[in-house]
Amino acid sequence: MRSSDPAIKSGKDKKKSLVLTLLKLAVGIAALVLLFVWVDWREAWAVIKTANPLWLALGGGLILLVWALDALRLHWMTPIDGLPYRTHLALALQSAFVMQFGFGVFSGDGYRVAGYALKSGKVFKPTAHLVASRIAGFSSVALTAALASIWMIIYGDAAFLETGKSIIKTVVVAGGLGLFILVLIGLSLRGRKLPRWINEALTAAKTITFRIWVLSLVMVVLRGASFACILHSLGIEVDFMVALLASVSATLTALLPVLGGLGVREGAYAGITSLFGIAPAVGLSAAILMRFVVLLATSLGLLASLGLKADRKSETIKS
Repeated sequence: MRSSDPAIKSGKDKKKSLVLTLLKLAVGIAALVLLFVWVDWREAWAVIKTANPLWLALGGGLILLVWALDALRLHWMTPIDGLPYRTHLALALQSAFVMQFGFGVFSGDGYRVAGYALKSGKVFKPTAHLVASRIAGFSSVALTAALASIWMIIYGDAAFLETGKSIIKTVVVAGGLGLFILVLIGLSLRGRKLPRWINEALTAAKTITFRIWVLSLVMVVLRGASFACILHSLGIEVDFMVALLASVSATLTALLPVLGGLGVREGAYAGITSLFGIAPAVGLSAAILMRFVVLLATSLGLLASLGLKADRKSETIKS
């Protein structure tokens, strides 16, 4: 009887995984249904056909640049000593493609951890550094959302006032809660012998230097510039802060375990742009084009990554 226990447990785990996957897919489909009810899809499709391909190409190029900088961030943070930048770049481009078909940013990062583990035999260190890089990245996104909201409240549309206040309050509360948790963790670990994974986490946290914060903020701005290019391709002239706000809102949806951010990301783009006088159908058109451009850019990035030599060349090993 005991010998069958592992098999029973494995069967339960598979069923649980299947149920969770179906639930995540259902959330995305529900979001799409809501968009279908809210938006005139015929008008959206008519708008899409007017897009200027040159602006779309520029937007796609900026997305690839963001992933190149994401690889540079991890290269500077050194999750694996002596690993050349081209290997970080290859893994970043491949994980970007995986993210489009996985459940949020965690799918792509899981792929990267596996890639680092195969090349170095290490798991804790790259995982800790990836988490640290995400903390820097999403903190920069949240900070940008708050600053852009303040800007739009002062100089922008009065209709954004309540939404802007909600964004600022959310960022402040989340930041305060995060700091409070870090203080509690620090106090609870004081004077104790730390396990290996905590030591790796602390080491990774120390690599979040000033230049990492600056690079993370530049990446946020470039994502906003990419969406601004999409809006320009449709002949929509808006304040750059509008495109930036829509972009950071859509970026934060990557934290949700929804298949490729399906429906949720589009809702974020269309929802924010509608606050500034852009018709929901037009906003959805821009969101769909943004997804198309990202898919095309990450597909090209995947092909480019196959040409990058991933072997470890002899480099100066950092202590």
